[in-house]
Amino acid sequence: MKVEFHNKEEWFQFYDVNGNLIKRKTEIRFDPLTKETSRLVFDPGLTLSPPDYSKEAVKTSGQNCPFCSENILKLTPVLPKEIEESGRISRGEALLFPNLFPYSKHNGVVIFSDDHYVRLKEFSKTMVKDALMVGQTYIEKVMATDQQMKSASINWNYLPESGGSILHPHMHILVSEEPTNYQSRTNVFTKAFKNETGEDYFNYLYEVEKEQGERWIGQRGNVAWMHAYAPKSHNDYIVVLPKVTSIAEIKEQDWLDFATSLTAIFSTLDEQGLASFNMILNFNEETDGVSIHGRLIPRLTIGQLNTSDVNFFQALHQEPLSYKIPEEIAKIARGHFTRIL
Repeated sequence: MKVEFHNKEEWFQFYDVNGNLIKRKTEIRFDPLTKETSRLVFDPGLTLSPPDYSKEAVKTSGQNCPFCSENILKLTPVLPKEIEESGRISRGEALLFPNLFPYSKHNGVVIFSDDHYVRLKEFSKTMVKDALMVGQTYIEKVMATDQQMKSASINWNYLPESGGSILHPHMHILVSEEPTNYQSRTNVFTKAFKNETGEDYFNYLYEVEKEQGERWIGQRGNVAWMHAYAPKSHNDYIVVLPKVTSIAEIKEQDWLDFATSLTAIFSTLDEQGLASFNMILNFNEETDGVSIHGRLIPRLTIGQLNTSDVNFFQALHQEPLSYKIPEEIAKIARGHFTRIL
């Protein structure tokens, strides 16, 4: 088998104060592509309630938000004319402009709602589709005018727990000469996989997961969702556009299918008491013939102290931890995916 789902179990044995033996399992899973490890750890019965930012939304909206309608055209910068003559790219409620504090040579910000605070269940498929299409337009315009650009991504931090500093819904569109570490590792290993097997890794993963079904969630049009075998968080959703290898190949219907199916992922998060997430969609011109993919993980705080979900293990050991079993989360997600079809 070209894609291997390999794991190892470790057992910690100790005793309670009454002398009763307690056993706790840590399952170490190896990523099928990179062989990097993730750990599934004992779940103490974690229960979560989605955060409510209604009060914060009142304080930070309107005149206090650069992305609200009364400020956006006055306070946001404009693109160079060689990229966009009008200075901004728009579609529906979506509007893209430069990031004042860029992460790369080209960094657009997309605002895609007139509402300052939008809950997961309130995102419409049209709203998300238009934001993604604006992002695609920006990437294509940048790459047409700056020939050194090879790596691009569409990125979404949703709510403060994800690192989002402004409540108003927005995405970051990055285009750079240099890939991020994630993009670089993905490039190296997908090229090696193709050299060894002759296969596109993400298309092959899609076929294997769909056939096996354990972590398969569903497919709408040309957009397929599955759960990662070695997750990078307590949920880790992988989306693949099979045999779509360039952003230029993505059509409006694909973005509509993506936005529609994303509502099933949002419902799965909501059922677990999760509201915040990080999402990436990865595009790389240096990776020849590899299907476009993305990932989405939840972000959360835990307990009365609002403890971060990232500790020394993730931050410094660079090894993800998960309280949740991927196959169980995939089963929940499949139920929500079936309802949207």
